[in-house]
Amino acid sequence: MYHDSFYTKINQSTEKRINQGYDYNTNGVLNRFVSPILYGNPRLATFLNKIDRLFVEIIESVKKLQFYQNYTIDKNDRRLNQ
Repeated sequence: MYHDSFYTKINQSTEKRINQGYDYNTNGVLNRFVSPILYGNPRLATFLNKIDRLFVEIIESVKKLQFYQNYTIDKNDRRLNQ
């Protein structure tokens, strides 16, 4: 199915999605797995924030590969597990 398809727009308008999962882009990854005490040190906090952006990019690249290899889902559909 193409991204600009008429049927895609119909499906998107009638669909209500709940429980989308954790939003890695705004909340980050490491703050859920690393102790808050480590964020008390300013140098270590800036280093962890830089590494956190790297982990988010790695997770997003894996999601793109999963969409590309799944033949039942349109590869341009970014509504699933964003």
